[in-house]
Amino acid sequence: MISTALWKTRQATRRLATAWGDTGSRGLAAEAQRLARELTGIPAALGRELAFDLRRGTRTRGFVRNEAHVAARSVGGDPIFYQPIGLRPLGEALATVPVDRPGSTLVDLGAGRGRALLLAAEAGFGRVLGVELDESLAAEARENVRRWSRRAAPGAAPEVRVVHGDAATEPLPSGPLVVTMFNPFGATTLDLVLRSLCDARRGDPDPAWVVYVHPVHDTVFAAFPRFTDHARGRDWVVHRLAPEPAATGG
Repeated sequence: MISTALWKTRQATRRLATAWGDTGSRGLAAEAQRLARELTGIPAALGRELAFDLRRGTRTRGFVRNEAHVAARSVGGDPIFYQPIGLRPLGEALATVPVDRPGSTLVDLGAGRGRALLLAAEAGFGRVLGVELDESLAAEARENVRRWSRRAAPGAAPEVRVVHGDAATEPLPSGPLVVTMFNPFGATTLDLVLRSLCDARRGDPDPAWVVYVHPVHDTVFAAFPRFTDHARGRDWVVHRLAPEPAATGG
């Protein structure tokens, strides 16, 4: 919790400095007002995250500055350090996705310690898969899933798996699919992920959805016409990948 608060403080300082440099005192005042509204919600958010872990016997909190550790093994070469996905934005975004959850698979790219996986399992998705490039975090995610499943009601826990792999190359399942991510990599890897997803879903009659929280590189989607905006929130966006018929010969 302390590391999270410190990181958010540094981010706020950068935002104020940028506003001052761009538009002077007027921009600084406007940015300060926006920050004040956001900062008032931080203690409550951190409290919810602590309660989330305490109830499940897990540890999904905390930042891990691991980008240098995994950069060399990343196909795209632009991994971003681990930070746990927010409970509110993921819940808000998933609520907009019109899928039959028991019959759908949710894949979280950059799964970290597995928070999104547990949320997806509790939200009713029939199959849940996490893809994580950092082998240590993948191991932590598996342990968190194990601890969570021990507290779940008998027969209530769906299939939840964590694989140590690269989001740009990991095969994605067919059928109804929701892909989630919390800004885990830069534009290069995101482009590779979207290309792979479009190729994999060619001929699949089921639509796929991409839930992108903290969508720093959202402009990358513009290069893929099969993706359309489905819903947007304050700090998330949901894109729909339309089915594409398989090519026929002759």
